[in-house]
Amino acid sequence: MGWWWSSSNPPGGDKSKSSDTKATIPNLDSSLQDYLKTSTPKDKPTVPAPDPDPVFFKPSLKSEKQGSFESVPRDYHEPAAPHAQSAYGDKYAEYWATYKGPEGSKVHSPEVMMREFVDGFKQIRQNIAAAASENCVMEEIELHECYKHGTWYQRIRMCTEESQKLSKCLTQQKEFLKTLGYLGIETRDPKIDERIQMHADKLYRLQLEQDEATKRAVKEGRDIDEAVAKVKAAQEKAGAHIPVSK
Repeated sequence: MGWWWSSSNPPGGDKSKSSDTKATIPNLDSSLQDYLKTSTPKDKPTVPAPDPDPVFFKPSLKSEKQGSFESVPRDYHEPAAPHAQSAYGDKYAEYWATYKGPEGSKVHSPEVMMREFVDGFKQIRQNIAAAASENCVMEEIELHECYKHGTWYQRIRMCTEESQKLSKCLTQQKEFLKTLGYLGIETRDPKIDERIQMHADKLYRLQLEQDEATKRAVKEGRDIDEAVAKVKAAQEKAGAHIPVSK
């Protein structure tokens, strides 16, 4: 037995189906019509709106302005006067007027002070070496002349004698400069350091004379002490002698 709400489609399509359904409803039984009226909802179901995603939630411009400008406290207090730090108040205000505080003085850390000391010591050593090189300019010229115009025997031996003379001169000149206090005082007149440099060179030349006298005495078989004593007497007579350090 077939029912009017059967799922079979009539040959007339969707329009004929809807018209047949409307025409058939009044022909239903009264009890079935009452059931259909009570079971059918009168209002359309409402779909609740989705909650906003907290990740993409952006506050309003009003809240941003309030948080960035209105919530920041403003303080325009002027700095206190220097004499306010004193327990005497305005009693010594004229002295506090020239007070610069810890910012006005330059204080270095121990590491910086040690680095400056080492750099200054290295600079003094370089200056002493430069002064010794100036005093030994003759020995340096002899070494260059040996390299350029020396004999075959001298050049094959790399001018050993001239090189040793230059090395000895530089070493002894440095020792004399240090002993005489060359560049020992920063505030000293530069002319005094120049005199010390000249005196160091003079002492080295006197030492060379004594060394040459010793070599001649050994070569000739004479007494070394007598030969050196004669040279020292001649130097003292000329007003120049090497001071003996105690």
